[in-house]
Amino acid sequence: MDTLLRELRRSDALRDGDAGGDELLVETVERIPPVYADDRVFESLSPEIGERLSSRDISLYQHQADAISKAMSGANVVLQAPTASGKTLAFQIPMMERLVAESGHALMIYPTKALANDQRDQLLRIFGELGDANGRTIESWWYDGDVEREDRGVLRSSPPHILITNPEMVHNSFLAHSDKWAGFLRNLKYVVVDEIHEYRGYFGSNVALVFHRLSHHLNHQGVHPQFFLASATCANAKEHAVNLTGLAFDEVNASDRFRPRRSFYFVKPDIPQHRYWPILQLRAVNAGLASMAMGKSALVFCPTRKFAEECYRKAREEAIRLSEEGDANLDTHAIRVFRGGLASEERHEIQDGLRQGVIRLVFATNALELGIDIGSLDGVILAGFPDSIMSAWQRIGRAGRSWDADAFVLYYARNNPLDQFYASNLRMFLKKPLDELVVNAANEELVNRHLPCLLYETPEVEGGEAVLGSGLYKAAQEKVKSGAQAPRIGNWRPHFGVDIRGTGGGMYTLKVGATEIGTLSGHQQFREAYQRAIYMHSGVNYRVESVEISSDGGTIHLIEAHDHLRTHAFLLTTINVQNLFAGQQWEDGIHAMYGNVTVMESILSIREFDGRSDETIDTWTPESNNATYANAHAFWLQTGSADDQAGVMELQYLLRLGTLFTIPVESHDVISQADGRAQTAYLIESYAGGIGIARKVCERWREILETGIGMAESCQCRRGCPNCIVPPRSKEDLDKRRGMALARRILSDTGLPPSAEFRNGLWESV
Repeated sequence: MDTLLRELRRSDALRDGDAGGDELLVETVERIPPVYADDRVFESLSPEIGERLSSRDISLYQHQADAISKAMSGANVVLQAPTASGKTLAFQIPMMERLVAESGHALMIYPTKALANDQRDQLLRIFGELGDANGRTIESWWYDGDVEREDRGVLRSSPPHILITNPEMVHNSFLAHSDKWAGFLRNLKYVVVDEIHEYRGYFGSNVALVFHRLSHHLNHQGVHPQFFLASATCANAKEHAVNLTGLAFDEVNASDRFRPRRSFYFVKPDIPQHRYWPILQLRAVNAGLASMAMGKSALVFCPTRKFAEECYRKAREEAIRLSEEGDANLDTHAIRVFRGGLASEERHEIQDGLRQGVIRLVFATNALELGIDIGSLDGVILAGFPDSIMSAWQRIGRAGRSWDADAFVLYYARNNPLDQFYASNLRMFLKKPLDELVVNAANEELVNRHLPCLLYETPEVEGGEAVLGSGLYKAAQEKVKSGAQAPRIGNWRPHFGVDIRGTGGGMYTLKVGATEIGTLSGHQQFREAYQRAIYMHSGVNYRVESVEISSDGGTIHLIEAHDHLRTHAFLLTTINVQNLFAGQQWEDGIHAMYGNVTVMESILSIREFDGRSDETIDTWTPESNNATYANAHAFWLQTGSADDQAGVMELQYLLRLGTLFTIPVESHDVISQADGRAQTAYLIESYAGGIGIARKVCERWREILETGIGMAESCQCRRGCPNCIVPPRSKEDLDKRRGMALARRILSDTGLPPSAEFRNGLWESV
């Protein structure tokens, strides 16, 4: 530990001013040795598979054995286990057992192509040339958008035992063209869905509807395959599995069964604001080269593709300079960049190089976050905190992929509230439970999009409520009763109009030239990225050059702007409650409620100013200055006292902070709003119809509020700042002390059970 710190300081990856100099946050989490299963599980396996495992000297952990035993008993299984814990083998063994015995088919579903490639490699390494009951070799192949048209026809007419695919292909091919897949689906015995934590929020809600439709279609064909779902970072694995598929599951949870020894270094870099990003890049580069100079291998996770590419370029240049000056002997060929868009050959080359130890330093986007087998790395460097705790642990799990390894995790905070909070609260991060995932298969907007697909695939819906879910089932029943039916015209399918991975209605794509750099919700676009606005993204100032609006959102075109420019919109917002779904109230007038609302916003004026002097440069009113968002799901707290008008402004931001820290949501998934006159703080979802966030907040709002208080309290500012409750570019007069006092009073006054609850459309006394 001391050696690594000395090398990081010597290489200028750490400086004395970082996080108070010698007070740098350092913690070591000791290893937990795994518990191995006894030989009884091998006795239940077929001789063919047992011999394969024995010949490769494979021993099974207890959680693997538990999952295999449950699966071989015929149950649907969901396995929650840490990274590098053998989840893949836990579902491969029962799947192969079923195929050996019954000569059927299996479908393996992954969120990314890289994971699909990696899965087939592992199948070949362990089970290559294994035969089924008819003596045919069990083969596997990919089926995704990169497969040539001629090859697709061959795979449909003569499918291998195992097809490895993604949710898009389940939607657009296996279901949209189910007639062409009849032979495969009729003999489908097994469905594996790995990395289920990737299916959350808007994307996850779409995928849930796809899986519900798949199960329903198979049921009507008399086909009932076994499902095996797996995740490394999910606190509510069983609940999530049920929500995703509509099926019942047995759970095996090995979250705390074993881990390697890891040393954590959390750094709040001492970097001037106007030079934050380029200097952060240099820190990440220097840290990577320092670990490389010590003979260690490291993966540097970068916040954007551009950041990763810049780090890669700088690292190669610095490695050449250090070698020429005799300070270090660093091989530039051992330094690579890994991101989306690389050719499959290059991806494989980097993955193989990491496994073999030929490649020692990789700058990566989240493309390497998931469970790709890249061998044992010595360290992970995080240039900024990911979108959620779940993603952070996925990345951390890349280091020390063996329980007896020693690994390090170096985290550099960016200049935003969440990053700064974690940089000051390492122990809280290490002790925080995993995230609970949310999806909403009853979202009305999504149900209406998937409904034509369902009726095209499986016109008969009677009796399917258990699998389809009440939302999709009732909508389908109404359509069937009305006599409506999806038209069958040539090769047209309603599926092609449903983008399951899209950003959702009302979402905007940010573009600089032809390059996409991010997305914004419709709420954020109206408030922050209006025509001529100065918008900051990833530390870079942009001017909104134009806004293109389409039926499902639009595109925001940006050009770079001077660092000192700022704009501020003066808004008038009105919120009307449409329906109440759930709620509680206490004697003193405090209400905690969940329902859907309509949000109406107007921009009164816009001010452009110099951020250095606050001098006004221009003022104007945009041409489009009104917006309405209907059927927005929301959670809100009503305090019940007219004296709380001021504190409610801060209360909304404490709620939002706590939500971002507690539930895995993207920053654009929710907005906060306050109505001082009604003493009400709102947390509003960005997607019409909701994706489950407001519902989960309603269940856990007290914990969320306590978390928000903790984040604000830990910040060293006195009244509030952008590192805690103050939103970027905000001109509001906020004082976090007011919000914290109000939040604490609410928690105190709601410590006892409520006096009434909203149930079945009525308030009932408790």
